[in-house]
Amino acid sequence: MSRVLGRTAREERSLTERRRASARRIAALAALALASAGCGARGGAAAAGAPARAAHGAASAPGATAATAPGAASAPGATAATAPGAASVPGASAATAERLFREADSLASRRRAIGVQLFVLDEAAQAGAAGATGERGAARRDALEAEAARVLARTVAAYAALVDAPALRAAPPRPRALLALARALLDSGDLRGAEARLRQLALEHPASSEAPEAHLALADLAFAAGRLDEAVLACDAALRGAPPHALRKRALYVKSWSLRGLGGTAATGEALRALRAIVQLGPARAGSPEAAIDEAAERELVELYAAHGDLDQARAFFAGAGDRAGPRLLGEVEARAARRRRAEPADRPAL
Repeated sequence: MSRVLGRTAREERSLTERRRASARRIAALAALALASAGCGARGGAAAAGAPARAAHGAASAPGATAATAPGAASAPGATAATAPGAASVPGASAATAERLFREADSLASRRRAIGVQLFVLDEAAQAGAAGATGERGAARRDALEAEAARVLARTVAAYAALVDAPALRAAPPRPRALLALARALLDSGDLRGAEARLRQLALEHPASSEAPEAHLALADLAFAAGRLDEAVLACDAALRGAPPHALRKRALYVKSWSLRGLGGTAATGEALRALRAIVQLGPARAGSPEAAIDEAAERELVELYAAHGDLDQARAFFAGAGDRAGPRLLGEVEARAARRRRAEPADRPAL
């Protein structure tokens, strides 16, 4: 499921070097897509993802000390000097908060740029280009990953300096900074710190546009940890109100997998309804992560319904998927049922 949701770069840090290179390519492509869409400032930190080895390397960055910003103790390498504008936080105005956010976001953009450089280097290495392979290429990659680790630590400290300043608790950029901080902590491997920041965002800014993203990220973490009941509740929290279609699809998909993991007739029925709701939202833009979810949801809906659904009620169930996809999916389920009936051996009298 993580492949469909586009979370590979953040969730697979313990894989081999080949898989890490693949994660970097996914991260860099996502960063480029965000930049072309003009939304890199708000969501890029999660998509870009520091190189996996760099994220782990942050813990051993030379000169690492505890960050002075409250809640930023898990940011290795951060000092008071590395948090831009930290000294001016007490009593700062909303304008200062915006400046602090821009400075922190600039660091996040710098790390995304390093991710793109690593992507280019990996592509060149695969093509056998001179300077990208052998010791020279490895040294260049190590230097980039070390720089990414240092920038990641500074990014965490910079966002923490903003969100932990008492005078800036009501500042407009604070919800965005909390979400960006949680994503940076995820990239650094600090799952507990990230979860704490996501819960803080959901609790302290429940009406913000970032709150649904926080709930969905909490659902992802709960699912990965096997806390499936909690993942379902977090998905429901993300779905409250009117979140964008893209977020609704992601939340419904995580919910469907969580329910399937729980098992049982009732949970399976809810999983089927979650998949049908994805289809009902209509097709996503071609090439987007949500388009991959559309494809997976349709396939899994047919498979699950063919295995667990009531064929006598299939027509009414798939009518709820909409005029575009409903009849087609119903036809696939009926065709599967017909093949299954043909494959069943004839009854033989017992000897």
